[in-house]
Amino acid sequence: MRIMYPKFIGYLNFGWKPIMSVPAVEETIADEKMVSGEPTLEFVRFVVPSVVGLLSVQSAAIIDGIFVGNYVGSTALAAVNLALPLLSLFFGICIMLLVGSAVIAGKALGEGNARQASNIFTKSIIVVTIAALLAAFFSRYHTESIAQFLGARGEVLPITISYIKTIIPFLPFMSTTFALGYFAKVDNAPNYALAGLIVAAATNITLDYFFIKVMGWGVVGAAMATGLAYVFSSCFLLARLFMSTKARIRFIMPFGQWRELLRAAYNGFSEFVNEMSGALVMFAINWILMLEIGTDGVAAFTIVNYTIWLSTMVSYGISEALSSLVSVNFGARKSERIRQFVRLGIISSTVFGLLIVLTLQIWPTTIATAFINGSDGGQTLAVTLTIISIIWPMFLLNGLNITLSGYFTGMHCAKESAMIATSRSLVLPLGLLLVLWQILGVNGAFGALPVAEILTGALSLLLYYRNRPEQLIERDSKTPVALTSAAH
Repeated sequence: MRIMYPKFIGYLNFGWKPIMSVPAVEETIADEKMVSGEPTLEFVRFVVPSVVGLLSVQSAAIIDGIFVGNYVGSTALAAVNLALPLLSLFFGICIMLLVGSAVIAGKALGEGNARQASNIFTKSIIVVTIAALLAAFFSRYHTESIAQFLGARGEVLPITISYIKTIIPFLPFMSTTFALGYFAKVDNAPNYALAGLIVAAATNITLDYFFIKVMGWGVVGAAMATGLAYVFSSCFLLARLFMSTKARIRFIMPFGQWRELLRAAYNGFSEFVNEMSGALVMFAINWILMLEIGTDGVAAFTIVNYTIWLSTMVSYGISEALSSLVSVNFGARKSERIRQFVRLGIISSTVFGLLIVLTLQIWPTTIATAFINGSDGGQTLAVTLTIISIIWPMFLLNGLNITLSGYFTGMHCAKESAMIATSRSLVLPLGLLLVLWQILGVNGAFGALPVAEILTGALSLLLYYRNRPEQLIERDSKTPVALTSAAH
């Protein structure tokens, strides 16, 4: 395992020449649209590709579920859901570092220091690639134990094992895709990040059809389709770094101390909490459903979870775009622009939440039956409709909470961002889930999700009132933190 920067990259012409082409600290940002363009247009320019990109990926995941549910069965659908907490743990670790690193790079670009932005980018790529290789190696040799720990039992166990073994070799490509997407956004290329996600989604959907329906490979085909989609996407996103003259963030020889990655991870901790706590809550729900109902219950929650994912992906798309815009304007000391971006983010996420609620109220059966074939109807459908009737209020406020968490990440307020993330996706839902399960039974337990979002909404608004943009900029101006090793 290489710990140092891989020297062979130089022989592949990825080399060190880009370090000479990266603008130095004196680079000006006076003509940068992110800090001078009309706020609503800039918000739309960043949010639309961010949301569409994540929806593309999520739509591919939903179509995964439709193919598995209709052509393999509800047991296979449950197996895929049981494996998701493992992937969420890996994604959470990567996202924690990458989101924190990206906003640091965005602030550096806002201050005119593209070389430091490239430095943090290169170090981040190295670290997440090593982490992906280690995770794949560990999971490969402990697959059965991991599947059992995740709750797989009986007929669902071998299917879960097959899914995990097939998808883990692709973890390095997944981490690379995430990294290149995040940094492309702060490098003023949101449309290219969008194109990378569309490549992944289109590839995934096409291969789903071929591997699952035509070849009949079941969950192995679903895992292969997802993995190969990230291979194509990462290659597409890498092309920009070596073919585009507009890219300011590039691979360079890393310089300075690596401790700045700890600061990046700390700043991105809220995103890790969002991803990991969601996995823990899913893990707890899967265990409860396996105990109370069985495979049909897990399959039902899998269907509902696709709707939850859809909602959160839109909110995360808004949040990620907001973080990019906020971080650059934070570096440029543009408090009023930051206020406008936050306002637009809250309005957008709230409107989408209302649309989700209306859809769930009008067409719940249509949504549920899309994932269930004729032989699997019955109990899976009934449980799905029951869960939908309980959790729908959560969609009214989860967008607000995720958006404000993104604001705090962009403003380098890791503590406040982590408080929101921990509240909405770990402490409150997990605690309420276990309490309500004991008091009200399995159906009442799902009330934990909307209650957690409502309580967190109050916390989010209070934290924003106490940490408005002008206050944070004034605080940062009084206690400036020099970019690590920028002068080296």
